[in-house]
Amino acid sequence: MTLNTSGKNYIAQELGIGNCFVPSGLSWIAVAQDGSTVNESGGTASIVGRLVTTSIYSRIDLTSPRVKSYTYSNLKANNGGLDVTLSDAQVVAANDGSPAGEAQYCVLATPIPTITPTPTPVPTITPTPAPIPGEAIGEYEFMGAPEGIPTVSLDLSSLIMRQAADYHFEMNDIIITNTSKWPVYLAMEIKLFRGSLSSCPSTGHMFNGLDRTSSKNTRIKTLAPGEVGTYDTDYYQPASIIGVHTVCLFVHGTWTKAEIDAEIAPVKG
Repeated sequence: MTLNTSGKNYIAQELGIGNCFVPSGLSWIAVAQDGSTVNESGGTASIVGRLVTTSIYSRIDLTSPRVKSYTYSNLKANNGGLDVTLSDAQVVAANDGSPAGEAQYCVLATPIPTITPTPTPVPTITPTPAPIPGEAIGEYEFMGAPEGIPTVSLDLSSLIMRQAADYHFEMNDIIITNTSKWPVYLAMEIKLFRGSLSSCPSTGHMFNGLDRTSSKNTRIKTLAPGEVGTYDTDYYQPASIIGVHTVCLFVHGTWTKAEIDAEIAPVKG
């Protein structure tokens, strides 16, 4: 962990509410390196997780409760020039007051009086070289390379399905929790089957497509270990698909960007 007091104060003031880390109540637009965007909502730890994942995201445009843009460079500069990592995002999540009873990190806005110092002559002292004692600053669990396959928890209790003004298909308020010990890359896919069915057939779909941005780029998401994300997804089905269809949702998860790209490459819709 490299997050110092200056960094935590900056995060609480800029990426929190009321100068505190919060688990929810923030809305933002995550801007990817390729220019694609996704509207998201959640808490302080989620925004920190996006900013430190520079291989995917270039910046965060906060839209509520304030409007302002942030980059990883802002985060690092206000942390004394020290790198900020996904482990620091987990520290923020562990100090955002949720669940009830958990500590919440806040900055106390106390005015600092201006003092004009009186110059005092300082005698020249020749230091005596001495060993610098070590200081225990905390514990950190070092992880090896990811093992096994990613695991997530899918919550569709708040799911909203609808068609947008241009008639493409939307699935909004999909809640996913990363239950793995490592960060995961996620992509979502749907298959549409004609009629009202009680299960998902293995063949016979009318459409098979990926969650895409308005420019039709595949939308890739990331979740830190234990992070909960709420997502809005978009699918561009043919205009010829009309009437009742059964929607089957597939969530792809991998450890690396290269793996997720390879896994979803066969899906052209």
